[in-house]
Amino acid sequence: NYFTSAIDVKSNESSDYKFGKSYNTGDVHNWIGTPIWEFATSNFMTGFVHHYFNRPVITDVFLTHEYKNNGFLHFDRLRCVKFFIYLTDCDEESGAFHFVPNSHKHGKQLREQGSLSYEEDFDENRQAYETKKNRLVEDFPELGYKNSDAIPIIGKAGTMFVFDTDLFHFGGKIQEGKERKVMRIHLK
Repeated sequence: NYFTSAIDVKSNESSDYKFGKSYNTGDVHNWIGTPIWEFATSNFMTGFVHHYFNRPVITDVFLTHEYKNNGFLHFDRLRCVKFFIYLTDCDEESGAFHFVPNSHKHGKQLREQGSLSYEEDFDENRQAYETKKNRLVEDFPELGYKNSDAIPIIGKAGTMFVFDTDLFHFGGKIQEGKERKVMRIHLK
């Protein structure tokens, strides 16, 4: 399908990514005239997020090809809503996404301690972003969270789910010889 073809083409342009290959395609406008553009700018997606955040929406598209474990339980340093699309079948051996149900409120509290914003801090202060604590087991051991608190989302290629990145989550274990290809559409 179109999405899988996009990641295969873009993998040659990918950046270093400790879990495999990653391609930050930037703003969704880079995809004008493609099914990705149509999907990312649909009323379904933009209307949902505009209602959720009560402000205009900025959309970025990321492609990842992961073949190394991505297994630290965390919340994102900068909040957004992610539309997560499996481009390959994902099960417990190939990096199924894991999340802790109902953890988004606690994640929001932790994120807001020393909060960053897309508009100001990320572009101007990369160091502040990199040093923001967001890993539950390493940065907040006193809270008692562990990876086993999370449940997986197992699905075939084409499975899509949506989540607020304040939710505690991680990418999952990938056994040798397995892989996970994903498209993430970030709306913020």
